[in-house]
Amino acid sequence: MRLMRPAIIAFSLAVLASCSSQEEGFEKIIPILKESPSARAQVIDKCMSQHMSPEMLDEVAFYVRSQRSEAKRLFCQRMTTGLASGRISYADFKALFQQKKVTPALVSALKGR
Repeated sequence: MRLMRPAIIAFSLAVLASCSSQEEGFEKIIPILKESPSARAQVIDKCMSQHMSPEMLDEVAFYVRSQRSEAKRLFCQRMTTGLASGRISYADFKALFQQKKVTPALVSALKGR
């Protein structure tokens, strides 16, 4: 069961990005991310496996203040850290992945603040 927990978390976060009524599930996952380095690593790995177009990488590089080659890694790390710390809320997460909007909280987290 211990090995399945991070995999379930990573899968759940991927599902949350595409669902609109999953706030309760989101709120249950955040404490696990906060307490489990292995869960955070799984989420980062899942994020890193997602395709990003060159245009998207350029935009991400702008927000994370890096070269394109480092942008995806920094994006994944900072998103996961922001989620685990509570700096990124469900509304922020939903705005980014469903509405393609970047909120002030997301900007702050992506800049590493």
